[in-house]
Amino acid sequence: MLGQLESDDRIVIADMEAGAGTLTRMQAGSLDLAVLVVEPSTKSIDVARRAAEIIRERHIGMLVAAANRVRDDADLRLVRDSLAGVDVTAVPDDPRITQADREGRSPVDTAPEAPAVHAVAELASRLVRLSSPSNGVNLPIVPQ
Repeated sequence: MLGQLESDDRIVIADMEAGAGTLTRMQAGSLDLAVLVVEPSTKSIDVARRAAEIIRERHIGMLVAAANRVRDDADLRLVRDSLAGVDVTAVPDDPRITQADREGRSPVDTAPEAPAVHAVAELASRLVRLSSPSNGVNLPIVPQ
């Protein structure tokens, strides 16, 4: 069940299942910001396109995308072209992320210098700025 917070000074992140089912049940203004995580594959792009369409049509909230596991410029271009008008951040494919997952550890702990870790940290910082530009939140995301 989706609820509404009474306080404007909190950030809540919800990881929802892939697909558009949950979005079809949301009302206008349900979210401040939706982040679509999309990989450069036909199936992932189709799901992301449909989700973006629903978010826009129903005025659910602001929309950005994370292009995950991007191997090259062609991958990023494919995602950006498929989600025209959506702000897309590239997260590069990185074997250190896969290795951390196999070990059950956070990539921030095992490979803080990895390009994918830096990309996610930058995305997180951008999301804080987008979703709460005036609340003064300054979250330390990744050790420098």
